[in-house]
Amino acid sequence: MKLSTRARYALRMMLEIARDPGDVPISLGTVAEKTEISRRYLDQLAIGLKRASLVRGRSGKGGGYQLTRSPKSISARQIIEAAIGPVNIVDCVGEPQTCLRSGGCECRSVYELINVRINDVLDEISLADLVDREGLPGLVGALKIKHRVH
Repeated sequence: MKLSTRARYALRMMLEIARDPGDVPISLGTVAEKTEISRRYLDQLAIGLKRASLVRGRSGKGGGYQLTRSPKSISARQIIEAAIGPVNIVDCVGEPQTCLRSGGCECRSVYELINVRINDVLDEISLADLVDREGLPGLVGALKIKHRVH
């Protein structure tokens, strides 16, 4: 599975917003400078992030974006799904009707298991984990052990 540019950029955008805690919103211009993502692209990402209630925006002078809740309560999966929709390794996992073989497919249960594992890991990684660079290697190590990844 490969994460789309849109999903990766949404994670980077949220990470930058989370790094700037406090009562003052961070402008998308500032986020664009720090992440090297175009302002126009960030505007598009902000729509999905607002719709998912992960950020709130304020326009005008002193405007910008803030998280709606603690970075600890926002998962990587929530951010990715706000940007691209449900995380499915193949279409038939999320929408069985898209595949004529879905009902009798020998591989579908394997796809579902892989999908569950991926989503479980994305649920376990919080935005706070991404902000805490020092703690992230420990989290990754723990997830590798838990999910038996070599």
